[in-house]
Amino acid sequence: MFTLLARLRSDEHGTALIEGAIVLPVLMLLAYGVFEFSNAFYAHHLMTTGIRDAARYLARTADPAAAASQARNLATTGTIDGSGRRRVSWWAPSDVAVAVQTIANPVDPATGERPYRGGNQISIVTVSTSPSYPGLGTLGFLGLSSFAVRASHRERVIGD
Repeated sequence: MFTLLARLRSDEHGTALIEGAIVLPVLMLLAYGVFEFSNAFYAHHLMTTGIRDAARYLARTADPAAAASQARNLATTGTIDGSGRRRVSWWAPSDVAVAVQTIANPVDPATGERPYRGGNQISIVTVSTSPSYPGLGTLGFLGLSSFAVRASHRERVIGD
């Protein structure tokens, strides 16, 4: 019995297989985690680009509130009629919020000038989104829940 144990202890055949069996799951989990993070980061980039495009479109329309549905389509598909392919497959126009805010632009009595070029009122359009990232399966495997991907952009309305 002792000779069998001594022979097993000195035998190096199969050690690479055992080391690989220990390291492989860790490496695979790391690779899937990098892939998941990269996918979420790329989706955030596409959403930020769409949100910026929508805000810039609304800032250049005469009535931003009336063009909100077109801006939602522009953000998610790249076209104002919504006929284009979605930038992110799980991001819908209903996930995009549009708000138009009017702020005062009073004349400064000391200088006689306004803080912003324009009239008494300045309109600012804000386009934002925060859909839940569904993930590729790695989050659920790790016991993590999905998270919201947030993007927002503000533009001053300059009209036509």
